[in-house]
Amino acid sequence: EELLPEGTPQAAAIMEADGTAGLKKPFWQKLLGSDNPNPGKFEDIGSDSRKIFMLDSFEGMRFEYQRGLSNSFGVSHILHLQPAQDNYGTYDFSANFSQGKHLLLSRTQTNGDVLARYILTATPNLTVQFQSQLTKAPHQSNAILTADYKGGDWFGQLKVGSFAQWGLSYLQSVTKNLAVGVDLTYLGRPPFNQMPMCISTVAARYSTERMVALAQLTSNARIQAAYVQRVKDNLTFGTEFTFDLGSRESTCAAGYEYSTPQGSFKTNLSSDGKVTSTFEKQLSEVSAVVLSAEVDHGKKACKYGIGLQLLQ
Repeated sequence: EELLPEGTPQAAAIMEADGTAGLKKPFWQKLLGSDNPNPGKFEDIGSDSRKIFMLDSFEGMRFEYQRGLSNSFGVSHILHLQPAQDNYGTYDFSANFSQGKHLLLSRTQTNGDVLARYILTATPNLTVQFQSQLTKAPHQSNAILTADYKGGDWFGQLKVGSFAQWGLSYLQSVTKNLAVGVDLTYLGRPPFNQMPMCISTVAARYSTERMVALAQLTSNARIQAAYVQRVKDNLTFGTEFTFDLGSRESTCAAGYEYSTPQGSFKTNLSSDGKVTSTFEKQLSEVSAVVLSAEVDHGKKACKYGIGLQLLQ
């Protein structure tokens, strides 16, 4: 059978007939492209384990009220009352504005701190973010500019901020289940006359539909590993291990997340004797209640909290 040269009308007709007309890719896409999924940000590589082991535990009573004043503008109020000796309560006011590619978030606290964040979705692949914090504490006010780029099977991030800070991270999907990446952060002028520091981190994550395994190694000789398994659609178990090569100290933790129509339970137990639990119940479409408890057997301390969320 005689082969037809590419680009001829006869070859185009044959490709259209057998369904291969739209499958031809440019050379650079064949070289760099792949069918692997996008791995997401490097800083979110451990998000599955953080849902179990970094719970929002608080003490006292917390009330949160959110109200949308228009389709683009909304405000929220957070009142936190706690039985602390130095601070009996705090109040936070937030105002958020969103329109098109622009998102502006702000928060003002009773201690005088002001936090602001501006996010610009320049393109479907490029996002630029500027974040700043003003505080009365000396050498603590800061600002940072971040640029995120989402590739086909990779994600890159570049940061430039105050204190002569810059950072670079890259996460690449090697296969459909395996992603590896590196993060580099440099602080040229740390506060309080500290020496410049540079921290690098390498990480690998293997994930399927029902499990996630993660390992990280930092330049300051710290190893962290985590494993999360979804046993059922409403039940997830997880374990976490951290080891400091310098001090030879290690901690391990185990936890679970269980969701029912009555509410969502999260509990974790660490080897240093700390037990943390939260329970969240959706009362209606616009209200929810949150219960929090933490017991530290090592320090012989405990704290309990109850919160109410309202949305209008």
